[in-house]
Amino acid sequence: MSDDQSVWPNRLRSLLAGRRKTALLAALLAISLLVTGFVWAQKKVHVVADGRTIAIRTLHSTIEEVLAQAGVYLGPKDEYRLSTPGLQDGTVIEVYRAVPVTVVYQGKTDIVVTGKPTVGEVLDALGIPRDQVKVAPDRDVRPTAGMTIKVATVTEKLVQQEIELPYPVVRQPDAKLEKGDEAIVADGEVGLKVATVKLRYEDGELAGSETLSEKVVREPKPRIIHVGTRDTVETSRGTLRFKRVQWMEATAYNPTDGAPHGLTATGIPARHGIVAVDPDVIPLGTRVYIPNYGLALAADVGGAIVGNRIDLCMEGYQEAWNFGRRMVKVYILD
Repeated sequence: MSDDQSVWPNRLRSLLAGRRKTALLAALLAISLLVTGFVWAQKKVHVVADGRTIAIRTLHSTIEEVLAQAGVYLGPKDEYRLSTPGLQDGTVIEVYRAVPVTVVYQGKTDIVVTGKPTVGEVLDALGIPRDQVKVAPDRDVRPTAGMTIKVATVTEKLVQQEIELPYPVVRQPDAKLEKGDEAIVADGEVGLKVATVKLRYEDGELAGSETLSEKVVREPKPRIIHVGTRDTVETSRGTLRFKRVQWMEATAYNPTDGAPHGLTATGIPARHGIVAVDPDVIPLGTRVYIPNYGLALAADVGGAIVGNRIDLCMEGYQEAWNFGRRMVKVYILD
């Protein structure tokens, strides 16, 4: 056999072996592409239902198929929401189980079974308007079994209200008046303002108000009171200085009334110019002046002399009887 004849079989065998390798590589490449395409076609989806989160990879293109793959099935009124515009890789599907809720609106009470994810969507599905209503609980709250949703119709009304403005009280010192005395020299007069008020009603019941504007139509006039500052009193014995003045209920008694031998609680003999007091009001030993009675010393007490009362010792029974019971002005002297 010539050299040329021996070379051709070897070349043919090499050529066939190369073609087999190429075919094998092509087949492996096709399988790899097929597997890669399968993996890329899968979507990773999370399903949230019944308190669980289920992660799956799926080739399905419908929500029902994906839920079935996750072992989740919808009831007649159950609903779901997607986290993305459509089913895609990374989508979260949240399932909302239908629950019974009570809806109170315009005096009617209805029980509905709903799978809506929010109170607002429940009301939208029932055709209840969003405007001019107050909803409790809030619209973004998730419905729960047994929940009561109250929808109040809100109305508003503008009214004009007249409001009195209290007058101020002005106190002015007056040296002509004794300390403790007061004199009203000008009566106060209330003012008036008109307010525009927006009233808010819920189901016909007043629920709130808002003042929009106010206008004063009459200014108040102050009450003016003169307050005495003079701390002296003119008497038959001259000018006396006092610390304070108070009106007291006065009675009269004889020197021998009560204690034997005409002695007072302080041991001083009872006589004109001795008065019985409540020591918590006027301390014993205090000098006082009483118009139409004169100077006196608080030196006695009495069982009935309690609080703002004073008992004046007279010279005799008839004088005490004639005095009776009256209100007197008592000057507490320095």
